[in-house]
Amino acid sequence: MTPHLVASVESDSLLFLSGQLPFDADRTISAADIDGQTRQVLANIIAVLRPQGLTLDDVVKATVWLKNASDFAAFDAAYADCFGVHKPARSTVVSDLVVPSALIEIEVIARCRAGGAA
Repeated sequence: MTPHLVASVESDSLLFLSGQLPFDADRTISAADIDGQTRQVLANIIAVLRPQGLTLDDVVKATVWLKNASDFAAFDAAYADCFGVHKPARSTVVSDLVVPSALIEIEVIARCRAGGAA
C-alpha cells in the first residue's frame, strides 16, 4: 500500500518534508541500530532536498520521533555528525512508529533559496 502523501510541499519560502523513515533504495530497513537508521533517514532527507537545490544547511526545523528513549545519545551523535556546525531548531519525542522495525522518523522544514526550490 502506498501512503497518501508527497515527499515535500513548498509554501511561501519554506519546503516542508514529510516524515522520512530509514528505508534504503530497496524500500527495506537494513540498518538494525539507531546510528545506521539515523544516517539513512538523513540521507533520504538529503535526497528530497537536493532536487530543490537545497542541503541540510537549509533546514531550519526538525521534528524527530524515536522509538526508544535509550537511543537518544547515539541518535544525537549521528545527527550532529551529519549536520556539522549547523544546528536547526529541533523537537525530539519518544513514540511508537507505524513501521515496526523503524527506530526513528524525522521530518524537516527547509528555507528555500531565492530562485532555488521550485
